[in-house]
Amino acid sequence: MIRHVFLWKVAPGCDHDKVIELLSRLSEQIPSLRSWEIGRHQGDPGDNGTPWDGMLISDFDDWQGLQEYSDHPFHVEIVKELKPLVADRAVVDIERGNV
Repeated sequence: MIRHVFLWKVAPGCDHDKVIELLSRLSEQIPSLRSWEIGRHQGDPGDNGTPWDGMLISDFDDWQGLQEYSDHPFHVEIVKELKPLVADRAVVDIERGNV
């Protein structure tokens, strides 16, 4: 199984709920998606510095499924809409064994 983790920071003056709404629409359109979790940072970061504003975790059967997600026209369109709303973003993809 492949886990895709996307983190973002909302751009100044942009609506965090709009980011969540846009990303949530992906779960309804991408056939290769196996599981999905999205959320906003909550709580005091303490000594951990400035946290990311939100996180999206999505799982795929294999690397091909992740590639289908990345190349899917609906995903490409959402990314175009999302880019102006985020100040920074990060992605980590890992292969999970024995899942």
